Amino acid sequence: MHYAVHEDIANKLIAAYHGEEPLANYLKKYFAANKKHGSKDRKNISALCYAHFRNAMNAFPLANKISEQIDKEAFVQSHKVQPLLFIRIRPWQKEKVIQKLQAANIEFKEVRENAFAFSNTTSLQNVLELNKEAVIQDLNSQAIAELLKLVPTSVEQAIQVWDACAASGGKTILMFDTMSNIRMHLSDIRESILFNADKRLQEAGIRPASVQEIDLTQAFDIKKPFDFVFADVPCSGSGTWGRTPEQLAYFTEAQLSKYTKLQAQILKNIIPTVKLNGHLLYATCSVYKDENENNVEALLATGKFKVVKQQYFKGYDQQADTLFGALLEKIAE
Repeated sequence: MHYAVHEDIANKLIAAYHGEEPLANYLKKYFAANKKHGSKDRKNISALCYAHFRNAMNAFPLANKISEQIDKEAFVQSHKVQPLLFIRIRPWQKEKVIQKLQAANIEFKEVRENAFAFSNTTSLQNVLELNKEAVIQDLNSQAIAELLKLVPTSVEQAIQVWDACAASGGKTILMFDTMSNIRMHLSDIRESILFNADKRLQEAGIRPASVQEIDLTQAFDIKKPFDFVFADVPCSGSGTWGRTPEQLAYFTEAQLSKYTKLQAQILKNIIPTVKLNGHLLYATCSVYKDENENNVEALLATGKFKVVKQQYFKGYDQQADTLFGALLEKIAE
């Protein structure tokens, strides 16, 4: 199939797409219904669709709401370039991973200790034992480990840890690899997501103490509070739109408002689950102040928390995502 044909198909797909679902899902459905496209066709058509949204960006949505901590111009410009693919090497696996990558003639660059970068189209599933040897994880999702290392742990007694919005389980594995002597409990609102996360943890050789389906927007009971709660909450994802550039065309203020209300409700319900002198790590993959600093301010206003450390993990000069994390200590009930 010629490039001109690919271009024609991509243009038709773009014209019929109105942002109701992620572009990746939309394309997946199209290719499932049109089996005539081989893997090269699918790759080229998808690349043309993503490039359209990347190049059509006139302005970043709600740019006035981006945190002052972000270099706005550099951040916005970074969306013209597709982010890289990153892996995190798991403990004691580095030598094996390097050998396998070299044997498969796969180009990579070590960008941080145990963090390798690849071109975005690199396929690793037949080369590495993913989750066991290395985890596909954005550079700044890996960098959250800097905050995890500040959480006190004890050799004598395991601390009780709750990954409240476990999603795909990547950060759960990061906690196991970074923190010592923890008992991990994980939850998510979606049963299918939890099933996939649990499967991924099995591949990683990790057995959580409990896996539970919980809707954090509703009041819920817990037997006793946790030493550490990691709340990587649902958000706009604005720090990751280099990977989903269709959001640049379709994200609205109403959607941002919906997320901030959701976050406030989740945080309200999570406060009682953190033990006195325990820790809460609040994280998003957003660059909007409303979703980040403002939510931390609201937590501080309760008088129950103090900030240990908060920061943006900036990826716009590294072809990576930008994330926010705030580690808080509970100082009053």
